[in-house]
Amino acid sequence: MPFSRGLIGAAALVGSLFFFTATAHPQGALPGAVPVTTARLAILLDTSAEMGFLIPQVRKEVRILNEQLAVAGRPPVPLREMEGASIDREGSISVGARKNLIYPLKELFAGADTIYWITALRGEQSPGGIFAIEEMLGEKVEGRPARQLIIRNVWQDQLQAGDAWVLRPPPLEDDPLDLRNRPEGWFRLVSEGRGMIVRSWQVPPSDFRESFGFPYRISNGYFLKKMEVMGREAFFDQRLAREFTARHGLTLAREKEEWPARLTGRRWISESTLVPFPDEAARVARAAAVMESLSARETIEEDLARIEAARLGVIFGFGYIGSDLKSYIAAKGEPPRSPRQIYMADLARIAGETLDNIEATKGVEDISHERFYVSDRIELENNRKIPDGPDPYARHIAKLVREQNVDAVYLFTNGYVGGGDYGASALDLNLLALAIRESAVRLYVRIPFEFGPAPMALTRLAIASGGGVFCGRRDDPDWEMALPEAAWPEPLTEQPRP
Repeated sequence: MPFSRGLIGAAALVGSLFFFTATAHPQGALPGAVPVTTARLAILLDTSAEMGFLIPQVRKEVRILNEQLAVAGRPPVPLREMEGASIDREGSISVGARKNLIYPLKELFAGADTIYWITALRGEQSPGGIFAIEEMLGEKVEGRPARQLIIRNVWQDQLQAGDAWVLRPPPLEDDPLDLRNRPEGWFRLVSEGRGMIVRSWQVPPSDFRESFGFPYRISNGYFLKKMEVMGREAFFDQRLAREFTARHGLTLAREKEEWPARLTGRRWISESTLVPFPDEAARVARAAAVMESLSARETIEEDLARIEAARLGVIFGFGYIGSDLKSYIAAKGEPPRSPRQIYMADLARIAGETLDNIEATKGVEDISHERFYVSDRIELENNRKIPDGPDPYARHIAKLVREQNVDAVYLFTNGYVGGGDYGASALDLNLLALAIRESAVRLYVRIPFEFGPAPMALTRLAIASGGGVFCGRRDDPDWEMALPEAAWPEPLTEQPRP
């Protein structure tokens, strides 16, 4: 639990809620200790649409984890998938067998001692179902360690919100662990050594903080204030992570890992942990392989060939901070080191791809549709402001609709228009909807994974228009998953078209 600088005396007053270790080892067991690997681990993955890009990521990471374990002569970690998080007792009428998590939990516990459940926790959960899981966790198997359930409460929208979740909390129904929803049942379930809950930007009930997976460090002042921790930063004891390593010989979180404030694909894969790993070398190798696989995509031309339209608008738009571009240019080809430099290197490479596509199609007559290209570079003075005037993408789309009478629009972008660090999304979805809804123009979007996943609200808008969002490669089965429901942003604003 937390220790805030300058509050040694205060920490001593609050008793067992606060711990401090002068030499923490969050990555693994204590120096010289030999991990005990008798406990068996299984992973249960929620495949609900709101999980988004996390579904292919988990599939890829578990596959690589098992390959690494096989090399070490260790048994694989089984992966079971099931949509949603509805739970009731066996034989329930309200929750059918195909949707009732009680059955896969029972099956996995037949061969595993710990279940690592990656889930948004959405669904119908009855008190009887929670009690049935508690009974399951309490069952003793001769010769096996005690059972545990680790709940990784995560989903795409929550990750993309980052620390903004603290300042602008979502509606109650969007957060299954919000204290106002009285979720103590989940925390009570994993208390007393039966497991833990791992969740970003969550203030757990004070009585159950010992069962909550805090990161190594938190420096968000507003979040610390909500936790009633004074000071600019707090460090957290990683005992639970060390116990996981001692139990399974796997690492639950990378060394000095922190909750991501903003989500870009590259930083998320390299700096955060979703699936446990054997050691740091294995983690680095896995991160490189997963990043390469998630970033794989069709070429721009292959994307465009998939769109049926007589008249197609193509928008290439990229936002960035002007000083970051100057720094990147001044580096004169030196390997990028900081996250901003790496982001700009990706941006330069991918923006170059758009220029190549424009050049390659000049004078080509065998294209199945007329194309109208727009290329925009949105240079910002800082990351706090958004461009003056209407959303630039909505403005471009409206102009294509009005002047070129396009049937569809392909938007290839990093999605950044300021309003926070890279990874923040400040797109005006209401204005985007106003630009295409009445004219029945279909919107297709491709955001390369390096920049992060397309926001779920943008995906719902694109689907509602009759278009969609291109993710990964069509021939990659790991991207096969349910789509979110089509939805226009509501309420639509009454502002005129740009």
